[in-house]
Amino acid sequence: MGFTCMMGSDLLEFCCWMIKFEFFHGGAVPLNLDLWTDGYFSDIAMMVGGVWLRFWIQGAAAMSNMGMFVAEMSSDSFQLLGMAERGMLPEFFSKRSRYGTPLVGILFSASGVILLSWLSFREIVAAENFLYCFGMVLELVSFVRLRMKYPAASRPYKIPVGTVGSILLCVPPTMMICVVLALSSLKVAVICVVAMLIGLVLQPCLKHVQKTKWLNFSESSDLRDLHGGTQEDTQSLIK
Repeated sequence: MGFTCMMGSDLLEFCCWMIKFEFFHGGAVPLNLDLWTDGYFSDIAMMVGGVWLRFWIQGAAAMSNMGMFVAEMSSDSFQLLGMAERGMLPEFFSKRSRYGTPLVGILFSASGVILLSWLSFREIVAAENFLYCFGMVLELVSFVRLRMKYPAASRPYKIPVGTVGSILLCVPPTMMICVVLALSSLKVAVICVVAMLIGLVLQPCLKHVQKTKWLNFSESSDLRDLHGGTQEDTQSLIK
């Protein structure tokens, strides 16, 4: 049911974009690719429907961008909170406000946005894609590693291949990701490499801080053990 709904939503989104492009390219507006820059949709709306349609598209774009920004910031801040509750980050990341929101995580997420504000929009998108691709490579490596380290662990879904099959399954997407990374600009590549190096150094530094007890680390007792899942847990996940 979920897969059908997802495919249906993708089809509707595809049709929505195709109808708009076909309408604009079909003679409603003269085609001039030099004018297709950021914000040109609102100019087309002005030509086609007037001021009201232009304001409608600008307002819808603003609300959509703000919604996606808030959702992304909330997701990142709760990830920091979850890592703190698992003992991966210092305990102060798990502090919540009276509304239940992770205040420290939100501040850290907002600081990252401020640090990227000196880049252009295209550079931010390129850097985000670069880091996302690198994260996907790590996820593929983790997938193979977990299959090898915990072969008998209970899972709600399991890919019916062995270790060699898992590695071969990850080769094509990894190659495509490497192509995307190779096509990025030098400035974006340098920024992303520095960010990745910070991430690689951060883990042993956190381990050292935890060992020397410079900061408090604690794991919440209410969380389920990731390595001790039972068949009952698996069935509940499937349902």
